[in-house]
Amino acid sequence: MEACAAVKNAYARLGRLTPIQADCGKLCRKRCCKGGNDDGMILFPGEETPASFAVYDRDIAGYPVRFAVCKGRCRREARPLSCRVFPFAPYLGGDGALSVIPDPRAKYICPLLTESALPSIDPGFLHAALDAFGALLEAAETRPMLEAYSRMLDEYRRFTG
Repeated sequence: MEACAAVKNAYARLGRLTPIQADCGKLCRKRCCKGGNDDGMILFPGEETPASFAVYDRDIAGYPVRFAVCKGRCRREARPLSCRVFPFAPYLGGDGALSVIPDPRAKYICPLLTESALPSIDPGFLHAALDAFGALLEAAETRPMLEAYSRMLDEYRRFTG
């Protein structure tokens, strides 16, 4: 499957689901939408560059990727997949099994990852996110990128505990 078609399929599978049934940005003043040129959300193979984001080329674990940096406001329906699932991330284990994990980079900025908030996460959202990333893996170029991304997340988890 072509990467662009896989991305559209992933967006459709996730739909309008979000981690909680409210605007979580009200809890933290939209901290995930703020940052400098070194902050941002990874764009998966086939994702288009959103108009309200600056995009920078980066490297994760030796794999070239593009990062989208929010300029402060965007159309929610035009957000990259990483924004849609934040504070969670796709993860490929060493055995190749796909899962959705709390993003270790979000551990200290997102109140949804606190022990008291985790029970509020919509299980339907987590299931749909896993389904969406499964759809992304239908594009051949996604697996090597996701393997590199998962190794990067491993490094963050070693650092953040």
